[in-house]
Amino acid sequence: MNNQKHRHPRKKRDEKTITNRKARKLGRQESTGTESSYLKSLVDSHASVTVTLKNGESFRGHIRYYDLHCFSVGLLSEKKKIFLRKENVSHITEE
Repeated sequence: MNNQKHRHPRKKRDEKTITNRKARKLGRQESTGTESSYLKSLVDSHASVTVTLKNGESFRGHIRYYDLHCFSVGLLSEKKKIFLRKENVSHITEE
């Protein structure tokens, strides 16, 4: 009796799959965790900040909440709270 295992030929990976894997790996390497610790310090200290969006619009207030994709700003000029997506933010300046 023949005890050889039947092996399936290895499928070739297409270039798109390899590129996506490299991009995910690079994304993990570039993430240092400093963003979440900085936002946490702003939430804990209730520091006044100016949030500038990529389109040039800016808001003054304090960071109330944050998660992976967005954060909440309590506006100083009004008693409103807004949610902003991180991808739309150019920078945050602490005052």
